[in-house]
Amino acid sequence: MKKMRILTRWFIAAVALVLFLGCHSNEDELVVFAAASLTDVLTEVKEEYEFQNKTIVQYNFGGSQSLAVELSKGSPGHIFISAGEPPMEFLYSEMGSRISGVTSIATNSLVIVTNPQTAGLLDYSSLAELDLISLADPNLAPAGVYSREFLVNTGLWSFMKDKFIFAADVRAALNYVKSGNVDAAIVYMTDGLTEPNLLIWDIVPPDSYGPISYPVAVIEAENRNQSGQSFVEFLVSPEVGDIFHSYGFR
Repeated sequence: MKKMRILTRWFIAAVALVLFLGCHSNEDELVVFAAASLTDVLTEVKEEYEFQNKTIVQYNFGGSQSLAVELSKGSPGHIFISAGEPPMEFLYSEMGSRISGVTSIATNSLVIVTNPQTAGLLDYSSLAELDLISLADPNLAPAGVYSREFLVNTGLWSFMKDKFIFAADVRAALNYVKSGNVDAAIVYMTDGLTEPNLLIWDIVPPDSYGPISYPVAVIEAENRNQSGQSFVEFLVSPEVGDIFHSYGFR
């Protein structure tokens, strides 16, 4: 009987430990909704943050507008990092006081990427000589909004509509040209730099589209504001700034 009581106590203690660790694990998980163009740099940031903290960071990457809609409808997330101001403004209009700590962490620029076998582009007007060009869908991702601004302001949008292939986000647009399904893609400079086998044409006039910034915000959640704010503070630190610069962000 004595042996049975000891085993019972050990069993109860083990169950309690498992439950404690399970709860502790959930409390230490931070869910970050972030623009697809931040995939590579934030993966490295995650490694550094988790090395220095006890928090586990989980990412949900995608088109910023789509992510903002998901969050506004109740998808669980503690941090939102958008490519561009409009998705953040949309989320703030939907969630109001639950959004805090909004600040910009980086900027970017538009470029055109092609496969090496595609004819050289003398300037942005050379796009008209190509058959198919991919870009992010303006209704889903800010990269598409900036790309449309560039095309409209340079007079290319109206007579090239039949040549455009719309992608879910900027990474998907990049993959279209990488796979050879299109002749060129309009993407962020940082995305172009991730594919060394593609050619980058820095020929998009910087004054043909609005400033590309990456605002970040904390989304209010019970007992999570402190850890969320800690992650934001880490993002704006000089250490992380160097990481962003190494990926082509400014």
